[in-house]
Amino acid sequence: MSQNTHIAAPPTPQVDTALASTSVPTITHPLSVPSEDYTFSNVPQGDMANYDQTEHYEEPALLRAGLATKPRLVLMTSIGSFWGFSIGAYLGGRQSGLQYLAENAHKLPTTVQGWYFYHKTKNYRMMLGGVKRGVRFAGKTGGLCLLYGSLEAALDDMRGEADVMNSVAAGVTTGTVFSALSK
Repeated sequence: MSQNTHIAAPPTPQVDTALASTSVPTITHPLSVPSEDYTFSNVPQGDMANYDQTEHYEEPALLRAGLATKPRLVLMTSIGSFWGFSIGAYLGGRQSGLQYLAENAHKLPTTVQGWYFYHKTKNYRMMLGGVKRGVRFAGKTGGLCLLYGSLEAALDDMRGEADVMNSVAAGVTTGTVFSALSK
């Protein structure tokens, strides 16, 4: 760099005093609202003849847990299936492990390598048994949750209100169906 480097400041604006005495028209912002009363809405303006507000509307009195019927049924079924899988996997894995021990009690390994493969095989059998029983339990509990939620929603729609009696009737009916199927 050279030693004579000079940085110039930006020029200062010049004010014309002759225009200050004349009347200056006011400039309005293009987004400013005139003094008239306006209302704003998220509903588009235009031809509303084909707009049906009741198409996806569910009466607030029929909402349970703040959810409409379809999302509530999906949530209930998903949670029931998850818990059913968890419980079934635990029970199935435990049973498969005990079954493997009983089947191989007469030929226990004697070497370190033998014990390694014994436990490795036992763990694989436990995982397989857990997944098999977990899937069965998930189907059963998910189906029961779906049945209960569907009956409850149907009773809510028929009676026109969501109350405890609909829940009790749906629970008793679901319990009866479950006991009849499981004997």
